[in-house]
Amino acid sequence: MKFFIELVKFKINIIFTTYRSNRMKKVLTIIMVLMAAKLDAQITITASNMPSIGDTIRYTTAPTGTFNFVKTGANYAWDYSTLGIASQTLDKYQALTSTPYATLAFTGMPIGAIGVKIADSIGQGQAAFKNLYNFYEKRTSAPSKWNAVGTGFTLSALSLPAGGVYSDKDEIYSFPLNYSDKDSTTFAVKTLLGNFLFSLGYYKQKGYRINTVEGWGTITTPYGNNISCLKIKSYINEIDSLVIPTASLKVGFPNIRVEYKWLSTAEKIPVLEVTGTEIAGVFTPTTIKYRDRFRAVPPSAFGPKVKFTVDKASGKTNTDTFKLSNKTTPAFGTGYTWTITPSAGVSFVKSSNATSTNPSLVFANAGVYTVKCAATNFSGTADSTAVNMITITSSSGLKNIAEPSNLAYPNPVQNELHFVNPALENAVCHVFNAAGQLIKEQLLTNNLILNCTDLAAGNYTVVINGNNQLYYHSFIKQ
Repeated sequence: MKFFIELVKFKINIIFTTYRSNRMKKVLTIIMVLMAAKLDAQITITASNMPSIGDTIRYTTAPTGTFNFVKTGANYAWDYSTLGIASQTLDKYQALTSTPYATLAFTGMPIGAIGVKIADSIGQGQAAFKNLYNFYEKRTSAPSKWNAVGTGFTLSALSLPAGGVYSDKDEIYSFPLNYSDKDSTTFAVKTLLGNFLFSLGYYKQKGYRINTVEGWGTITTPYGNNISCLKIKSYINEIDSLVIPTASLKVGFPNIRVEYKWLSTAEKIPVLEVTGTEIAGVFTPTTIKYRDRFRAVPPSAFGPKVKFTVDKASGKTNTDTFKLSNKTTPAFGTGYTWTITPSAGVSFVKSSNATSTNPSLVFANAGVYTVKCAATNFSGTADSTAVNMITITSSSGLKNIAEPSNLAYPNPVQNELHFVNPALENAVCHVFNAAGQLIKEQLLTNNLILNCTDLAAGNYTVVINGNNQLYYHSFIKQ
């Protein structure tokens, strides 16, 4: 009987243990399902996920390639890990008062506007726009929004800063953003081409935006893997108008585009942003940029390879003309910017300028000049510098140019460079660095000593006019 009772107890214990184990398994399974659901759940984007004053954010612009940016859905995994790199930009989000356009607050710009520089320069010559900014407003109180509120720029022809304030703000996002949200807003901004003192006309942008949160899930780019995100499609229908009354010019043209943005709670700008056109349901990207960390931009095989020559190496002030011959390849579709150092007294002649392909130069001042050419095409920018390429002597009776070996001592020099020719007394020394930049001028007194204590270590050339002759002497400062 005792054996029978113990056997029954043993079986009951097994049954209870099995029940408890199965129950625990069910509980664990439920917990794991809930955790998985939590991990895969869609996120919500709020104003706190937008940039703030003081943020510095880097992004990469990618070649367009052959990617499908239209695909979307719920709990979707977007994989753009093979996006390339064409260039990188560092955006700095500043207070309105920290930008050159603080006076726009008097024309309606919100005091709390956040400015970000979008370009140093667009255009050329007197019609170029410099120091271009866009301004945004982050509203955290209801109705919570991220708005475009203004523009800022400086026109080359006018030194005073100018810009425009949106009369109808462009409500880029309305918060909170959740999957399947949709909204439509209008916008309008009129930007003076000039300033409140003098205006050439204005540029006006007016239209509407339709936003649709059409997907959620994770996105992978070269910056990171499986980042939780929402995908927003924006359709922008905009009409741009240019009005210049003095020229009786008034033109308008459509600017219709589609923007895809993948927003995350982990980043202050879109993880990926693609802008393009959509015709008959076919989307063609024109700009691709994504959040990134610093990476070296590889040189493009199609970028410019800069090379140039000059027709002669020396000449006289206000007399000789120097023609620069551009040998850069490829020549088609390439723009140029020439820099002459020192720049004082340098004139572009024969209808040429600093952006001409083959400019011509005349020099008003004697000295040694360095020439730099920067070339830009659709694949990138490159430059080349010819140090001390052109030597100019005075046309007022100078005999020649010479570098006598015993002109000065010691070499290398630590504190003082001593000249030995007494004819150089009361002459002016012009000191150029290895880049051809004029960094020092000093009158030689009767002790014939050039003070070098303020020069950094490196290679220098001193040019001096004395005894109706131009001398130059190269030396090393230790």
